[in-house]
Amino acid sequence: MPSKASPPPKKSPLGDTIFAIVHLILLTAIFVYAVVSLVLGNARRSAVILGCLVLYYVLVLHKPVFKEIERRRAKKSAAQKGNLKK
Repeated sequence: MPSKASPPPKKSPLGDTIFAIVHLILLTAIFVYAVVSLVLGNARRSAVILGCLVLYYVLVLHKPVFKEIERRRAKKSAAQKGNLKK
């Protein structure tokens, strides 16, 4: 007798916010480490770290960032259209 699969848990906006904040803090810390490495004279290490951050942005974050920008623009333009009709 097959068991019923439970529905996936609902996403928590608070959980998403916490994940985003932790993610931002870690990426900022990595960037600061790369800059400190550059200041201390280790250009190769700094270049590798910054290159990896750019690659991470292009491969992982680029598409969602543009989707969020478009979503906010659409929301803003819809709000402006609503204000013009009043």
